Amino acid sequence: MRRERCGKLLAVAALAMALSGCTAFLARQIERPGRVSAKQSMPLRQMLEYAGMRYEAMRTGQGVRIAYWYGRPRAYAFKATLREERHGRHLAFSFRYHFKSPKQAAPLPARGSVVLLHPWGTEGSAMAGWGLAFAGAGYIVVMPDLRSPGSSGDAPVGYGPREAGDIVALVHDLEASGRLPAPVYLLGASYGATVALFAAPRLPEVLGVVALEPYADAADVIHRAPSSGLFGYRWLARWITPHELDAAIVRADRKLGIDLAAIDPGAALAQAKACTLILGGSRDVLIPPASLQRLAQRSPEARYVEVAGEGHLTLPLRTDRLFPPIRTWIDALPAAPGNGCPGFTPLPAPPEAGRSRMAAPGSPLRPRPPTASPAARTSG
Repeated sequence: MRRERCGKLLAVAALAMALSGCTAFLARQIERPGRVSAKQSMPLRQMLEYAGMRYEAMRTGQGVRIAYWYGRPRAYAFKATLREERHGRHLAFSFRYHFKSPKQAAPLPARGSVVLLHPWGTEGSAMAGWGLAFAGAGYIVVMPDLRSPGSSGDAPVGYGPREAGDIVALVHDLEASGRLPAPVYLLGASYGATVALFAAPRLPEVLGVVALEPYADAADVIHRAPSSGLFGYRWLARWITPHELDAAIVRADRKLGIDLAAIDPGAALAQAKACTLILGGSRDVLIPPASLQRLAQRSPEARYVEVAGEGHLTLPLRTDRLFPPIRTWIDALPAAPGNGCPGFTPLPAPPEAGRSRMAAPGSPLRPRPPTASPAARTSG
């Protein structure tokens, strides 16, 4: 009995020592958004290379290196298949991309350009599905690694404004070389969606913005991050107090030279002239639908649409549900700002057997890397 009690005391002491560095751990997560490993990103990078897209880089006026994927329009006949797999309390996603090889995918005339901005903790290749879909529909596609992730420069992150400056520089660089034909559109997911909101008012040539689950309040999202799994395992959330999160935000503010509480995507949205479509999942526990509704109310040119059955991780994967109506929305945009914005209706949720859902709080999510269909590689 005494030995068992000593063991428990030692375990509690070890946990207390670990949690004493909790603020430092949280601050590091805020200061350096997680990076995907080379093993995780390799399938997507290989797929883009196979599709004939090029991985290039430029430097901004501030000297920040921005790496990006660049693809020209081709008749890829792209299709995505996403399935949910449950194993007890574990939830995994398997998805496959089907598309023609560059040898059989005929070049298409460019009808415009789309800049695709990736979520937190990923890189430009994470937008591969959207890139192939838009390229197959006749658009030049650009998928940059935001500052710090991927192969871009390890510059201090800014939670929107700094990254928007990098994207503005990239767009101007590509326009100067004649490689980004108008009209230009922005589409971002999560962190990337917020970057798109900040970039739009600085790019008058942008005709439309699609923001998948952007955050309206960076500090609020950071407070929700542990329970949503964004900072690691969800069970860690029970040991993290609001006071520790506040302390971590203060430390990150000093380190990054920003004020997270003052970063206001709504103010940028209010300044933008382009039509802006804001989409959020009904099951999103990181960015609640109510916050996106309030965000959209900041601009008469913005519309919020809730997508039933999707969570924060699944919504950006749903090219099957979202790309066809987004393409219709883009086609319906007026030629000049101020002439009204079109409506939007997502496709219905797929049958239950093939649906993807947000896991219940506390259950692990295990996304599996997408693969190009072997059939697509051999027959087209």
